[in-house]
Amino acid sequence: MGKKKNLSLGRLTLRVMIPALVLLTGIILVMFRSIFDARSLVYKYIEDTAGLYVEKINTDIVQINYEVISLLKQNEKEWREMTDIRPDHGRNFEKVSAVQEQLRNLKIRYKEASCFYLYLDEEDVTILDSGTLFPTSILEGRNLALTESLREGRGEDTSYSQWSFIHDGVEDYVYSRYSKNGITMGCVIRMETLFSMLHVNSLGYEGIPYILDEEGRLIISGEDKDKVTFDEAGEMVLPRSEHFSKRKVYSFPITGLIGGFRRFYILVAPNGGILERIMSLQAALVILTAGIILGSALLVRAYYNRLLLPMKQFVGSLKNTEEEQWINENGDNNILELEMASKEFKGLLRKIKALKIDIYEKELEKQKTELETMQMQIRPHFYLNCLNLIHGMADMGQRQEIIGLTKMLSDYMRYVMRDAHAMTTLEDEVSFVRNYVQIQQIRYGKEAFSFEVIMDQGMEEYKVPAMLIHNFVENAVVHTVSLDSYVEITLYVVLERYEDGKYLYLCISDTGGGFPEKILEAARSEKPVYYDGRKHIGISNSVKRLRLLYGERAKISFSNMDEGYGAVVEVRIPAQKE
Repeated sequence: MGKKKNLSLGRLTLRVMIPALVLLTGIILVMFRSIFDARSLVYKYIEDTAGLYVEKINTDIVQINYEVISLLKQNEKEWREMTDIRPDHGRNFEKVSAVQEQLRNLKIRYKEASCFYLYLDEEDVTILDSGTLFPTSILEGRNLALTESLREGRGEDTSYSQWSFIHDGVEDYVYSRYSKNGITMGCVIRMETLFSMLHVNSLGYEGIPYILDEEGRLIISGEDKDKVTFDEAGEMVLPRSEHFSKRKVYSFPITGLIGGFRRFYILVAPNGGILERIMSLQAALVILTAGIILGSALLVRAYYNRLLLPMKQFVGSLKNTEEEQWINENGDNNILELEMASKEFKGLLRKIKALKIDIYEKELEKQKTELETMQMQIRPHFYLNCLNLIHGMADMGQRQEIIGLTKMLSDYMRYVMRDAHAMTTLEDEVSFVRNYVQIQQIRYGKEAFSFEVIMDQGMEEYKVPAMLIHNFVENAVVHTVSLDSYVEITLYVVLERYEDGKYLYLCISDTGGGFPEKILEAARSEKPVYYDGRKHIGISNSVKRLRLLYGERAKISFSNMDEGYGAVVEVRIPAQKE
């Protein structure tokens, strides 16, 4: 009898364990397949983004080559007449100044260029957009490396712009030279500038750009030099560091037009981001699932030994009238124990299932919010408007205004390209918003709208989510500012104290037409906002970020000062400096 019981228990265990093992194997396969798919999407994004930047660089370089050759051919006769150029002789001062002005115009149009130059072989004089280098000048850095390279090629004519690399002892440059009848013209580009454009990050994966010069020497950004090396066979390897240890690296060669058939390379490697964290989470879930299966097997055994056997005894006792006393004393307890254990077991399974679903939903929501934030950072209309504005300034000869606007736009782009979930100080966020407002005031004019910040001293170090304030200020500018009426936009920040701690109160208001009723209703119910036939993710994305970062401790409200007048956005988040 005991042998039959053991066989029955073994069959029952197999019936439970085999499907469970099949299910566990399927879960593991699905988990790893999702990681590989996500990693492939990240690689594709970095490759495509870098390809667009390389295409932009190649387009500008082709245009630079064309303009340099055209300019030299147009002015060849006049420039050849510039002789006896000395720092103590002013006879050719006006001609040299005219050349410098032409070089400055080229530099303004092409932001990649470090400088443009004109070199006269017989005079051994280099005219830069920022000054003139004479044979007696004391040279150093970039100017020294450029002059030495130009002197080596004196007297050699070229049929097209030739590009070569130079090194000034600290930094690497690539420069072009087009020579004809003793006159050489070209430009110098700082490699660090090109690398900064190609340094693309996404979801914890880093694209490291590099290039090889004519001699096979590795040229790479200064901030990336400690991340890559070459072994004796010439293959690129990664150091055993915190983030790059034991990681498989893929490289993506990107064809460039910087002279001949040189190529840019983008080395993609993980640096400890969201995908790595998801992988660790999934590994933990696999272990948890295995633990659940093992625990289930133990519960089955306990269920059989402690519940089914007493139940069989209870049923058998019903057939024997002589055992009625045993039934009355012990039967109810066995049934009650069975019901209680069944309820507890079902409750445990429900909790485990709810825990797994909650973890998955939070991670998916975080990924979706981060991707939407990255989409918000790409504002083609704003960048195109700025470029059109710069073009208009160039037509009007407003050189200083172009320099100022270009600097502001560069700071703006550097800020928005940071980590989508990064925290920043109030000082940096407000400075970034002021920079954005200045750009828009150049576009609309200061008489179109104003922006005021009211904030107590000592609050600059408190942390806020990056671009949180900017999103609502941008909405106010885009949807209220016009040339028809003057709009006042105000940011009010104050520190509030409650029983559970300190909070930052942020209020962004304007004197425009206010929120339309449909948008107000959607924002208050945290639903997607549809306006002018398009889905706007700025408001809903900001709300979701606050929920992910602070949970129920974050409060946000949308209202109008009056019907059809003055939009108001109020945000309350926990105050923190770390």
